[in-house]
Amino acid sequence: MSSLPSGIRLMNLLRECLTEIMDRERANQNSIHLYCTGLYWVAFERSAYQLYRAFPDSETTPMRLYGYPFPIVMVSVTDRSLSSYARKHILRRDDKDYKQLTVPVLSLADYQEWHAGEVEGLPLLSEKV
Repeated sequence: MSSLPSGIRLMNLLRECLTEIMDRERANQNSIHLYCTGLYWVAFERSAYQLYRAFPDSETTPMRLYGYPFPIVMVSVTDRSLSSYARKHILRRDDKDYKQLTVPVLSLADYQEWHAGEVEGLPLLSEKV
Protein backbone atom coordinates (compact mmCIF):
# COMPACT_ATOMS: atom_id res chain seq x y z
CA MET A 1 0.00 0.00 0.00
CA SER A 2 2.90 2.40 0.68
CA SER A 3 3.56 2.71 -3.06
CA LEU A 4 0.12 4.23 -3.64
CA PRO A 5 -0.13 8.02 -4.09
CA SER A 6 -1.07 10.05 -0.99
CA GLY A 7 -4.51 10.93 -2.38
CA ILE A 8 -5.40 7.28 -2.96
CA ARG A 9 -4.16 6.34 0.52
CA LEU A 10 -6.29 9.12 2.00
CA MET A 11 -9.39 7.95 0.15
CA ASN A 12 -8.76 4.36 1.31
CA LEU A 13 -8.31 5.55 4.90
CA LEU A 14 -11.59 7.48 4.80
CA ARG A 15 -13.47 4.61 3.16
CA GLU A 16 -12.15 1.93 5.54
CA CYS A 17 -11.69 3.77 8.86
CA LEU A 18 -13.95 6.85 8.98
CA THR A 19 -16.30 5.47 11.66
CA GLU A 20 -13.40 4.41 13.90
CA ILE A 21 -11.63 7.77 13.41
CA MET A 22 -14.75 9.80 14.21
CA ASP A 23 -15.56 7.66 17.27
CA ARG A 24 -12.01 8.26 18.52
CA GLU A 25 -12.31 12.02 17.92
CA ARG A 26 -15.62 12.38 19.80
CA ALA A 27 -13.87 11.36 23.04
CA ASN A 28 -10.54 13.03 22.29
CA GLN A 29 -9.42 15.71 24.74
CA ASN A 30 -5.63 15.59 24.87
CA SER A 31 -4.24 13.69 21.87
CA ILE A 32 -3.37 14.17 18.25
CA HIS A 33 -4.20 11.02 16.28
CA LEU A 34 -2.22 10.98 13.02
CA TYR A 35 -2.67 8.71 10.01
CA CYS A 36 -0.05 8.19 7.31
CA THR A 37 -0.98 8.88 3.69
CA GLY A 38 2.53 8.53 2.29
CA LEU A 39 4.41 11.82 2.32
CA TYR A 40 1.77 13.39 4.61
CA TRP A 41 0.26 12.72 8.02
CA VAL A 42 -3.37 13.70 8.48
CA ALA A 43 -5.53 14.38 11.51
CA PHE A 44 -9.27 14.95 11.75
CA GLU A 45 -11.60 17.08 13.88
CA ARG A 46 -10.25 17.60 17.43
CA SER A 47 -6.87 16.12 16.50
CA ALA A 48 -6.84 18.42 13.48
CA TYR A 49 -7.31 21.48 15.67
CA GLN A 50 -4.48 20.41 17.97
CA LEU A 51 -2.24 19.67 14.96
CA TYR A 52 -3.04 23.07 13.45
CA ARG A 53 -1.97 24.71 16.73
CA ALA A 54 1.27 22.69 16.94
CA PHE A 55 2.22 23.14 13.25
CA PRO A 56 1.52 26.66 11.95
CA ASP A 57 2.63 25.59 8.44
CA SER A 58 0.06 22.78 8.25
CA GLU A 59 -2.63 22.54 5.55
CA THR A 60 -6.29 22.71 6.60
CA THR A 61 -8.97 21.06 4.45
CA PRO A 62 -12.68 21.24 5.28
CA MET A 63 -14.76 18.55 3.55
CA ARG A 64 -18.10 16.86 3.30
CA LEU A 65 -18.12 13.11 2.77
CA TYR A 66 -20.94 11.20 1.17
CA GLY A 67 -22.68 9.11 3.82
CA TYR A 68 -21.42 11.21 6.75
CA PRO A 69 -23.89 13.83 8.02
CA PHE A 70 -21.51 16.53 9.29
CA PRO A 71 -18.66 18.52 7.73
CA ILE A 72 -15.19 17.32 8.70
CA VAL A 73 -11.96 19.27 9.03
CA MET A 74 -8.68 17.60 8.17
CA VAL A 75 -5.21 19.05 8.81
CA SER A 76 -2.08 17.62 7.21
CA VAL A 77 1.65 17.99 7.79
CA THR A 78 4.56 16.62 5.84
CA ASP A 79 6.39 13.53 6.99
CA ARG A 80 9.53 15.68 7.26
CA SER A 81 7.82 18.17 9.64
CA LEU A 82 6.45 15.39 11.82
CA SER A 83 9.81 13.58 11.93
CA SER A 84 11.52 16.79 13.05
CA TYR A 85 8.87 17.31 15.76
CA ALA A 86 9.16 13.68 16.94
CA ARG A 87 12.90 14.10 17.58
CA LYS A 88 12.07 16.59 20.34
CA HIS A 89 8.83 15.08 21.69
CA ILE A 90 7.80 11.69 23.02
CA LEU A 91 5.12 9.99 20.96
CA ARG A 92 2.54 8.02 22.92
CA ARG A 93 2.26 5.66 19.97
CA ASP A 94 4.69 5.41 17.07
CA ASP A 95 3.52 2.90 14.49
CA LYS A 96 4.32 2.85 10.78
CA ASP A 97 0.92 4.24 9.67
CA TYR A 98 -0.44 5.69 12.93
CA LYS A 99 1.04 8.01 15.55
CA GLN A 100 -0.41 9.51 18.70
CA LEU A 101 0.90 12.63 20.41
CA THR A 102 -0.10 13.86 23.85
CA VAL A 103 -1.01 17.55 24.03
CA PRO A 104 -2.59 19.88 26.61
CA VAL A 105 -6.32 19.41 27.21
CA LEU A 106 -8.45 20.78 24.39
CA SER A 107 -10.48 23.95 24.92
CA LEU A 108 -13.83 22.82 23.53
CA ALA A 109 -15.01 26.41 22.96
CA ASP A 110 -11.84 27.29 21.01
CA TYR A 111 -12.13 24.10 18.96
CA GLN A 112 -15.80 24.75 18.13
CA GLU A 113 -15.05 28.32 17.05
CA TRP A 114 -12.14 27.15 14.85
CA HIS A 115 -14.20 24.33 13.33
CA ALA A 116 -17.15 26.61 12.56
CA GLY A 117 -14.83 29.06 10.82
CA GLU A 118 -13.17 26.34 8.75
CA VAL A 119 -16.42 24.78 7.47
CA GLU A 120 -18.23 28.08 6.89
CA GLY A 121 -19.30 28.34 3.27
CA LEU A 122 -18.65 24.66 2.55
CA PRO A 123 -21.25 23.61 -0.05
CA LEU A 124 -23.82 20.96 0.81
CA LEU A 125 -23.57 17.58 -0.89
CA SER A 126 -26.13 17.38 -3.64
CA GLU A 127 -28.85 14.81 -3.18
CA LYS A 128 -29.36 12.23 -5.93
CA VAL A 129 -32.89 12.32 -7.29
